[in-house]
Amino acid sequence: MKKPFYILGLLLVTLGVLVFILSRHGKPVESSAEVLTVHCAAALQKPVREIARQYEMEYGTRIRLNFAGSGVLASQIKVSGGDLYIPADSSYIGPMKAEGLVLESTDLARLRAVVVVRKGNPRNIRSMDDLARRGVRISVGEPTAAIGSFVRRVLMESGDWERISPQILVTKPTVNNVVEDVATGAVDAGLAWDAVASQFKDVELVRVPVFEDIPRCATAGILRGAEVPAALHFMRYLAATGRGRDVFEKMGFTVPAVADSWTDAPVLTLFAGSMLRPAIEDRLRLFEQREGCRIKTVFDGCGTLLARMNENDAGAMPSAYFPCDSTFLSDVKDRFGPGMIITSNEIVMLVPKGNPRGLKKLDDLSKIGLRVGLADAGKSALGKLTMDMMMRYGCWDELHDSGNVVVLASKGEELANQMQSGALDAALIYLSNAMASPGMMADCKIIRLRQPDAIAHQPFVVAHDTPYPQMVLRLRDFITHDDARSRFEQLGFKFIKREWTDE
Repeated sequence: MKKPFYILGLLLVTLGVLVFILSRHGKPVESSAEVLTVHCAAALQKPVREIARQYEMEYGTRIRLNFAGSGVLASQIKVSGGDLYIPADSSYIGPMKAEGLVLESTDLARLRAVVVVRKGNPRNIRSMDDLARRGVRISVGEPTAAIGSFVRRVLMESGDWERISPQILVTKPTVNNVVEDVATGAVDAGLAWDAVASQFKDVELVRVPVFEDIPRCATAGILRGAEVPAALHFMRYLAATGRGRDVFEKMGFTVPAVADSWTDAPVLTLFAGSMLRPAIEDRLRLFEQREGCRIKTVFDGCGTLLARMNENDAGAMPSAYFPCDSTFLSDVKDRFGPGMIITSNEIVMLVPKGNPRGLKKLDDLSKIGLRVGLADAGKSALGKLTMDMMMRYGCWDELHDSGNVVVLASKGEELANQMQSGALDAALIYLSNAMASPGMMADCKIIRLRQPDAIAHQPFVVAHDTPYPQMVLRLRDFITHDDARSRFEQLGFKFIKREWTDE
């Protein structure tokens, strides 16, 4: 009888400890999803602080901001982690991605280096030659700040660094400190980002050719270990029109020409060839969970998808198009931006196990009494590629006249199913159609064709008019990331990932 009282007592003590902890802090303990830690370059302090304030008011998520030089932040992140990293120069993001510390990123604003002088330019400084004059006092950022690292590199390459170095009076940890030196008269000139300097009323900007053609880009990156859905939500908010992008622009920053519109839970539409379904469907669902979006997917034969787009009704245009072959992109290329060829896939001949009819090449499909399945050239890329290939090799008419074609399917997987059921003696399908069924090799055999053009290339393109171009690009990168590569390769695809051109 004593044991229940003992357990009850233990629970009461535990509850008391929890009440004590909560009362000490004056509020419930925050879960990690309720607080985001953002490491942000000091150059972006003003707009990011304002955007964070607006975000907190709109969504109730606390944004814990840590401002410092971009290089200092990179070092801190390796020790303390966090959710987002926003350096003033995207060159800091690449090495962090290579180390696996940054998962993905998006551009926020453009910055150009300038010479900053006091209002009225009392020392008449208008060029690098003027900075090198004896007696001119200069402030520059330390190498751990993005501005300090950038101007050193550029001026060393141009040969100006050695000339102005004798005039450098002081180095500062952030670009804000450099501009403050000029504003207070502690120095005659500084090297700083234009958008930061323009926030100070007591200084003027002098643009010099050596920096004009090489703007830098402030970029937000999701950190490894971040609360990903919440961090991605805030990253989208930072860059979106109608939210963060407007704040950057209002404060004098040049913003990227392309940006997503703000919607709390965006809806994307993806048209994809049916052969890609086994390779990407699971990744699409993972992407939805990460981004808090919904993807309306339409998997079908590419001829059918093309017909839907050419209907020109409001619901027929997807946010992105991932056809089975680039030939089914040419007719609608004007509606999409530059694309990327992601993978290739062979066209193969599928025959019953043991190949009882001894089929080896395209000509063999015209043998008397065969039951052959092909894809419909009007409904699918597979059908069109098959027909064109057989016509090039002079065996299309013979097959057509033989009467052997008993099935014209709209998708390759329909032919694979017919082969597995024993309804056909041969079918021309994609290798991935055959590999997608785990039991296929128990019933059928794959005959590799010798024709070098028995291959399809799968491009991914983003619609010009999608309100979420950046999110669609992240979708492309996510479904073709190295983590997803093995699934493609299991299905017989070959990874290519090169720029698509309308050849």
